[in-house]
Amino acid sequence: MINRTVTIGKIFLGHELVSGTAFVFLGSIIGNILAFLFNLFLARTLSYADYAIFASLLSVITLASIPAGSINTVIVKFATNLFAKNEISKLKTLYLFFFKLVLGIALFISILFVLFSTPFKNYLHIENAWYIIVAGFVVSSTYLVTLNNAFLQSLLKFKFISFLNIFGNIIKIIVGIVLVILGLKAFGALGALFSMTIGMYLVAYMPLKTILKQKTAENKIALNITQMISYAVPASIAVISLTSFTSVDVILVKHFFPAHEAGFYAGLSLIGKVIFYFTAPIPLVMFPLIVKRHSIGKNYVNLLLLALLLVFVPSFTVTIFYFLFPSLVVNIFLGGRDYQEIAQYLGMFGIFITLFSMLNVCVNFFLSIGNIKATSIVIFGAILQIVLLTLFHDNFAQVIQISIAVCLMVLVGFLWNFYRLSKSL
Repeated sequence: MINRTVTIGKIFLGHELVSGTAFVFLGSIIGNILAFLFNLFLARTLSYADYAIFASLLSVITLASIPAGSINTVIVKFATNLFAKNEISKLKTLYLFFFKLVLGIALFISILFVLFSTPFKNYLHIENAWYIIVAGFVVSSTYLVTLNNAFLQSLLKFKFISFLNIFGNIIKIIVGIVLVILGLKAFGALGALFSMTIGMYLVAYMPLKTILKQKTAENKIALNITQMISYAVPASIAVISLTSFTSVDVILVKHFFPAHEAGFYAGLSLIGKVIFYFTAPIPLVMFPLIVKRHSIGKNYVNLLLLALLLVFVPSFTVTIFYFLFPSLVVNIFLGGRDYQEIAQYLGMFGIFITLFSMLNVCVNFFLSIGNIKATSIVIFGAILQIVLLTLFHDNFAQVIQISIAVCLMVLVGFLWNFYRLSKSL
């Protein structure tokens, strides 16, 4: 009995989805710890004014980098498909195509930040426009990192992705500490972010050498640009719509509620999203695995079921903990104080993020097999959430209940589509 249990355990842990997730998760955890230490250093070293500048610019950088997620999805889809068919020369052509595209986007973003540096500066109440310009460079370099990371994901280099995350955060800490100590203040913090992204971008070339050293045929290999665009546009809209589920609520609460209550909800969202960050590596690993299996005609249905299970179990467990010990959790993350007012909503918010995390898996699944039509439901759900929250927002409970209802509806729609798909296979 014990030997059988050990054997089953080895098979489970040896599964490519489980092992890949474990590596990415480990890199994320260590990377997040290093990021936390860096932010702690900044909070204790910089003045309140300088730290506020960095925090506001970090939010701008985060928002401006959201479309990079949709670009990542498109690259992984097509690169994994070629990798599965061992068409290495086409992989190089694809890389060069996306390199030009991403480089163009990066340059465009930098120009936008330069052109609008004065309006941004005035809106954020920042005296020096160079803060905005440097933030634009950070955003641009983030898109370049996305290019290489997407190809690493396509090649199933999950160990290296984990290493890259840790390496980038180490670079950020070292450069950040040096620059801040030298007196560059918030510029030093931004310089640390830029150094991290550039460092990650350059180091990521190491495992990509096998692709880039390939000699293509004398005549350039034609890429089906029409097919790529027909996938990229709706896929990008679907990814952005999915992202809006956990950002629109915070924005609308900030708009409709008093400032201090909006701050409480932001804290609630921060704690709740721990569930999502904990399970996010699972669909990241699942996506290229399903693309690969789908490309070679291998069964991929069980991968979705396993991914949903891997997401549900920890999410459900954390949510139960939120219901049982909400005050303790608020104390740990937010230091208690007036934030204890949100403790009563923590379990409910956990349900919302659990449903969203499972929805994230479903969206990635249908995108991985190229079923764009099925992902249209997430676009409808995102619009519905915005409309309902705009009309009904009496209290936090109502806001969360609407988000739960919309997420549940969209999730059921995806599972129904999956059921019909599995019957036809």
